[in-house]
Amino acid sequence: MTLEGSIPAIIMFILVIIIALVISYLYGWKMIEITGLFGSQTFIASVINLFLWTLSIFGWFLYTAEIGKELFFGGLVLGTVLLMIGEAALIITLFLRRHKFMDTYHEQTNRNVRERNNEEKDNAGNDE
Repeated sequence: MTLEGSIPAIIMFILVIIIALVISYLYGWKMIEITGLFGSQTFIASVINLFLWTLSIFGWFLYTAEIGKELFFGGLVLGTVLLMIGEAALIITLFLRRHKFMDTYHEQTNRNVRERNNEEKDNAGNDE
């Protein structure tokens, strides 16, 4: 399994996988802060990462289809290792930062409740 002779394609392949990891992390981060659900949002972020990885592997297959089997399987092994590292990094990072995300969620919900209560008091005062 060799990856010689296709350095620009390998760099692009790695960049796509890193971008997939960033997109998955941003989704997980924002949705945990919005919904307060850690487990389900982490799972969805992992599925997004897996889907984008699958697209990058498909692109790698299209690139290497006419070049050779060795290059395809070398890239497949590289992509699989990067997927495992990326999934582990995504889940661990979201897990370690979950308290911060949940605190932001609780601050937002408390702020919304306070605003609603203030509006109800103002409306009750205007009705009299």
